[in-house]
Amino acid sequence: MRKTTDEKGFAGAVVVTILVAGFMFLLTGAMLVGYFSGFTEPFTTGLILFCAFLYLAVAVGVIIALFQRWREIKGGEEDEAKKY
Repeated sequence: MRKTTDEKGFAGAVVVTILVAGFMFLLTGAMLVGYFSGFTEPFTTGLILFCAFLYLAVAVGVIIALFQRWREIKGGEEDEAKKY
């Protein structure tokens, strides 16, 4: 397959991944520290932990998408939509 990229497309993906994952980690940490520094109730503890899990799942999903994008670029296809 012909290589159609010169590694420019990967820099944007890395920047977005760092921003989104960093924001999710900071948001999770702030939420957990803020909640557990005060009085805690069982129901709200479960709700806070569930929300923290969702934020972490978003961060992990973005990191996995970055690795998939890296494989696409290394495979020679800068834009997956060009195949169609």
